[in-house]
Amino acid sequence: MGQPAVPGDAVPQGQPIGPRSRGIRRSAAIITAALLALAAPALGQPRPGPAPQPQRWEARFYNPQPAPGDLVLPLPCGGAMVFRRIDVPHESALADRKIVVGGTDERFAFAEGSRYDYIDGAFGDPKDKTRRFYYLAKYEITELQLKAITGTCATPERAGLRPATGTTWFDAVQAAQLYTEWLLKNAKNKLPVEDGLPGFLRLPTEAEWEYAARGGVAVSASEFEEKTFPMPDGMEKYVWFRSQRSSNGELQLVGALKPNPLGLHDMLGNVDEIVLDPFRLNKLARLHGQAGGFVIKGGNYQTSEADVRSAYRNELLPFDANGPRRVPTVGFRLALVAPVIPSPARLEAAKKAWEALPKAEALRTGDVAQGDPLAELQTIIKATTDADIRVRLAALQREYAKRIDEEATMRGRAARSLLRLAAFLGDKLRADRRFLDQVQKSRDTQKQAGLNVAALDARLKELNGTLQGNLRYYADTVVQIAQDFNDSTVNQQLGTLKLEFEKSGAGHLDPYARLVAAHVSAYRKSSGVQPDAWFKDILALP
Repeated sequence: MGQPAVPGDAVPQGQPIGPRSRGIRRSAAIITAALLALAAPALGQPRPGPAPQPQRWEARFYNPQPAPGDLVLPLPCGGAMVFRRIDVPHESALADRKIVVGGTDERFAFAEGSRYDYIDGAFGDPKDKTRRFYYLAKYEITELQLKAITGTCATPERAGLRPATGTTWFDAVQAAQLYTEWLLKNAKNKLPVEDGLPGFLRLPTEAEWEYAARGGVAVSASEFEEKTFPMPDGMEKYVWFRSQRSSNGELQLVGALKPNPLGLHDMLGNVDEIVLDPFRLNKLARLHGQAGGFVIKGGNYQTSEADVRSAYRNELLPFDANGPRRVPTVGFRLALVAPVIPSPARLEAAKKAWEALPKAEALRTGDVAQGDPLAELQTIIKATTDADIRVRLAALQREYAKRIDEEATMRGRAARSLLRLAAFLGDKLRADRRFLDQVQKSRDTQKQAGLNVAALDARLKELNGTLQGNLRYYADTVVQIAQDFNDSTVNQQLGTLKLEFEKSGAGHLDPYARLVAAHVSAYRKSSGVQPDAWFKDILALP
């Protein structure tokens, strides 16, 4: 007998083929074909694998000018974004830094008038308790980066380094949200931490933006209030503005020019940058009560060179007939910050710091006690019927009066010291200029005689550097006096200072001290920091 047939085998010769046998053969053929189809990938065809991972971007596509201190955070699609640390001096809990924002150009005073604002850092430095800091994106967010954040993995190319323009405040807020969510899920360990809580992305406030744009702690007090941060190589090396020497009316790639003193690129020019705050007009050193659209800062590639300024401030209208308004000169950069109260311990610390504040600080501007606390105490004493409490309040009033007098004495002494310092600097500036002129004259004479003047040229360069440094020191001192002391205190100290000068044989310094007071008063009246004009005044003294 032959062997029984198995599925797929040929029927043995001589075996009769009945209907049942034909059915078996047909079923076997179908099963075999199916098995061969499943096995096909193993027979030379690639099996489907996991989706390919995006290729990591080269550094030139997210950090065209690397620098020490850069914080690099990953992005979706293999990309990255770079941030710079912005330090803020810090003294104690609830202490913040008082800064001057805005400018003195009367053309824009309705929106940009000079005013005080306050700033503090989001993160504490465990190695240095005297500073806190926040982070600001090193560059304006680019087309390539915004696409990655919103879910489109484009191929990195040079054109992708253009700032993402036509963006709205809503786009920026959404980008901050999406990027934070992605980082928390994919790179949480790379985020800076405050009290155990990771940081998050948002738009910078106007104060955070302008503090960084002006140079923060990397510039002196008077340089901070200048029209722009120092640009020793010429504005075209730092800012894209409307000129054939600069943008030529076209949007430029980020990071092509030199950074500001904090290592931030394109803070002024290229594109207007959206900040977190709503726009409000200026009303005599404060913001007006009506809030409207959103603030944009910094100017753009269509801004003229004469109008480039750190105080630049305009309103971005949120909507037009087509919906959210998209302007081709508007972009943004993100800030990396932390919550104000990241933990229960921080909440308790804030409460204790509040309790430790002088109560007068808690009063609103205009309250009687803030204007004259001793008079307010006297009013309370008169209204008190309890004799014991009245006696205790009277004792408190005397002690308070004593402390106010002591504080006034110390403040007067401090103001007098600064006036003396500035007077000395003025005298030195004048003497330095006379000596520099003498060296210049000697150099010119020797040059005409055919002598080598290389050494004198080097000496002149050194003397010029010293003179400019002392002039900046003089301007810083004027600003400090104006910010810390009122005109009454300054004028009161001039008389005492004159007597001290006479008794010490330095009476020639008195005119300089009075000129310092005049410069302080002029600065206070919003004429701004004017070191060159002040130097001319010093040289013009008899």
